Amino acid sequence: MIRKRFQLNWKFESPDAVLTCSILKCQERNFLVFGGHDKRLYLMDDKLNIIDDREFDGWCRCSFPIDLDGDGCDEVLVGAGDGNFMVMKINPEKKKLIGLMRYKSTKRVNCCVGGDFTRNGRIDLIFGSEDKTIKIFDSIKAKEPKFILYYESSVTTCNLGYLQLPNEKNPIYGLLVGTKNGLLQLVQIKDGFPDILWNKKFTTQVNTIKIGDVTNDGLNEIILSTDDSTIKILTSEGELVKEIKIEEGRPLSLLIEDIDGDNAKEIVAGCADGSLKIYHNPVLNSNDFELKWKTKVATSIKDICFLPGEEQLHIVFGGYDRTMRNISDFEWGQKQPLEIPELIKIPEIQKGKEEMTLEDLTKIEEVPTNIQGHVYKILQKSGFLKDLLKELTELGYSREEISDQLEVMNAQKSIIYEKVVYPVWSSPEGEIEPEVEIKPPIEKPKVLVKHMVIEEPIIADKEKLRAVLPKEKLKAKDTVTGKDKKGVTTTEAVGDANSIENVILDYLKQKKIVATKPLFVSDITAKGFAKNIVEKEINSMKERGKISYSRAKPKGWSLAN
Repeated sequence: MIRKRFQLNWKFESPDAVLTCSILKCQERNFLVFGGHDKRLYLMDDKLNIIDDREFDGWCRCSFPIDLDGDGCDEVLVGAGDGNFMVMKINPEKKKLIGLMRYKSTKRVNCCVGGDFTRNGRIDLIFGSEDKTIKIFDSIKAKEPKFILYYESSVTTCNLGYLQLPNEKNPIYGLLVGTKNGLLQLVQIKDGFPDILWNKKFTTQVNTIKIGDVTNDGLNEIILSTDDSTIKILTSEGELVKEIKIEEGRPLSLLIEDIDGDNAKEIVAGCADGSLKIYHNPVLNSNDFELKWKTKVATSIKDICFLPGEEQLHIVFGGYDRTMRNISDFEWGQKQPLEIPELIKIPEIQKGKEEMTLEDLTKIEEVPTNIQGHVYKILQKSGFLKDLLKELTELGYSREEISDQLEVMNAQKSIIYEKVVYPVWSSPEGEIEPEVEIKPPIEKPKVLVKHMVIEEPIIADKEKLRAVLPKEKLKAKDTVTGKDKKGVTTTEAVGDANSIENVILDYLKQKKIVATKPLFVSDITAKGFAKNIVEKEINSMKERGKISYSRAKPKGWSLAN
């Protein structure tokens, strides 16, 4: 009694809430970048492996992929909660993200976009901020914005796209800006300067702006999600064509793409209540939108992007439930394609000089993404790190101890990530709907992929020595006997609570701080204690106030003050 409407391809457990995601294309490969509350931007390959990440000083709030230098690899624009706006590039050989440009705004960055807005053949970089401005940079080498647009309230969203205005031969490449107090503005470049074409005022905040043909007439419309729980579709002149009322949850994020292969673009909406809703319009020159299907997760969906698959397009989305999901429409290729006319003719413009070639990339100096990176860069450039190493060595610290401490101060990365892959006919809860009776295939068991360890725990010299020495025989009171799942008798080393407590206290006195609990548990179990006993004792000591965990920097486990 079910009809499959979509396929959940995989889930990926993120370290923290996700606020932004984008797909980077590089050398015929696709990479997913995402970031959010843990102030990190992650780079994931097509095997769902985190291959790099970069820490920021604020939440990663927006991202936008675009190829700035024409080398076939996208750069990514990133905006953070502390006001940092950055351009980052994938190093094709090392598969690492490197910083190319940085600009610091006074307040958080809410939106970022790139394109040839000034129509001079070069890519302009644009971001909107809580400081009530839009800043426009005419190249990646610019130190200051070429234009600044001012507004009465915070800029919440911005986007670029082609729009055909009445009585105009060629479409404009317009900048659309939405604000917290409900203003929608269309701006073009005329005679080399920004020119406001029109303003439209709504009663509530504009959350997202997209541009695309959703009425199937060959011309692009403006699609908005607003805080009054509606999706609004407007003409290029700002006239309302259609308003879709969302019954449950405010629409926060939008994606406009053809997800079922019929040439008509669907509206994919991520909502505050965790629902993902797909609206389609399968008729030419029509504004009759229908809810095609929907699904729901635990909490709000903050961003949606699309991933080109081998045969069809995949939807990737994430939000406050700390999970990235990849789904695809189950009806791909089953509908008759619409013959939609192409009425927008994009004018050719003179190609500008490339911003930065791959050869230039090897010569540039990497721009740090956070204050710690800048501190280390300045110290290293000034020669202070050598002096610091010398003075600490004279105080009796070993180079290994100094190196370990600097590493803890410089970066504390998440250790464990998880991906879960679902077979074709597995149906997660709440993601199927009753329909005509059909005989479903036999459901295959879920395939669980084990946690991927990004950083292996560092084994101290004493522990390496312990590993190669023969183990002492355990006394009867130091072991516990039981049976595993197969009924095989096992013996496991344990220790009394006092001895474990002393070991933990001595360990933390030596280490000062341990970044993560898995590393903490691993180091203590390496000393001959059972893992479950160690975890229980750590929890007990935390409850008794002997040790503590801090989420603030320096982040990790330490002795209680």
